[in-house]
Amino acid sequence: MSLPQAFVSRMQARLGSEAHDFFCALATPPKTAVRWHPQKGISRFVEARPVPWHPLGQVLEQRPPFEREPLWHAGAYYVQEASSMSLRAFLPEKRPLRIIDLSAAPGGKATLVLAELGLEGGLLIANDPDPARRIALQENLERWGIPAYFITGRHPRYWAERYPEAFDVVILDAPCSGEGLWRKDSTAMRQWSTQLVQRMRRLQRSLLFAAKALVAPDGRLIYSTCTFAPEENEENLAYLMQDESSWHPVLWSNAPPEVVSVSYGNKGVGYYFYPHRSVGEGFFISAWERSGQSVLETQSWKTTPAPYPLPKGIECFRQGKMYYALTPGALAMIPPRWEREKWEAFPLGERIRPAHAAALMVGGMTQAFPERPISSEAFERYLRGELFQAQAPVEWVTVEGLGVGWLYKGRPSLPFTWRRFLRNRCY
Repeated sequence: MSLPQAFVSRMQARLGSEAHDFFCALATPPKTAVRWHPQKGISRFVEARPVPWHPLGQVLEQRPPFEREPLWHAGAYYVQEASSMSLRAFLPEKRPLRIIDLSAAPGGKATLVLAELGLEGGLLIANDPDPARRIALQENLERWGIPAYFITGRHPRYWAERYPEAFDVVILDAPCSGEGLWRKDSTAMRQWSTQLVQRMRRLQRSLLFAAKALVAPDGRLIYSTCTFAPEENEENLAYLMQDESSWHPVLWSNAPPEVVSVSYGNKGVGYYFYPHRSVGEGFFISAWERSGQSVLETQSWKTTPAPYPLPKGIECFRQGKMYYALTPGALAMIPPRWEREKWEAFPLGERIRPAHAAALMVGGMTQAFPERPISSEAFERYLRGELFQAQAPVEWVTVEGLGVGWLYKGRPSLPFTWRRFLRNRCY
């Protein structure tokens, strides 16, 4: 691997005696990590190592063919960089929460947040301005099966102007120069330059000012990137938080020894993940909390009877002909004026035919439709679109007790076509 000289010089100055190990690690293949679903998870990777900072994270020795794994299709786990699972350490303990992820696609941090919120813990606004990326985001959130979210596509400035101080947690996983992903993406290394770092720095600062404006009193701003450049990380935050007496840093009190802490500004602390020290790819994360007493405005949201029985604790609402699901905790945290927004939520389908997402919902669908268990071998034939004979008008297809799709009498129903799968790659 031929690294840019400006990058080499900077990292040698930064890491000192560890620089050699760092450069050697960049030449090794990346590891694959998964994070299990708290309700659906059925761990079967017996040789996997635990992720030190997430109780449901595992690092795999080999990357299995996820596209043929029924448990992956069922949402039993999410393929995510181990280092980015550290977000969990910076979420507040209080519940319920109203959270916005300003750059949510393809869904790694969003599904982690949903796992923490559950049915009663609050609402996630999963935002991403890129419509192509939102396709993968939507499918990954549907597969995760916890209907406590809305998907939106606004620019962060839009949120800052219309919903100032409206969120308990604001997550900004900012676009960056991508130095931490060079082992996975050699194109990012070829496109790297010192000019790119400066462009990203300016973009990140504008996004950070918008994100900061969204944080309610007693709320948190969590900032992360997948780069090692201090200009894009702690220097940005030091500039943002200079002379701010109403903000204080959120410290990772039990940070594992693999993580390197860095101080910045007057009191800020950030955390770096380097590939020669930790199990994940390159990553930076830091959080700040705003002083004060939070009193978030909410609005009542009209629910409606569902088109078919739902799992316990799931509510239904309707827009036009479509029905959507939302948890009680999410319903309680909907922002005021929300009906004016453009959004996608967890789809239940129309009255006659359930949406594919409904088959993946936490709690299952045995209360509404007859269950059709199939084996892992039969699931491969199901993926290929082979016709299974349904005994009822609609049957809920399961593998090892987890929903993977539907069967309709007289025709098959696939969880994903291959075209859909190709745009829904694991991240």
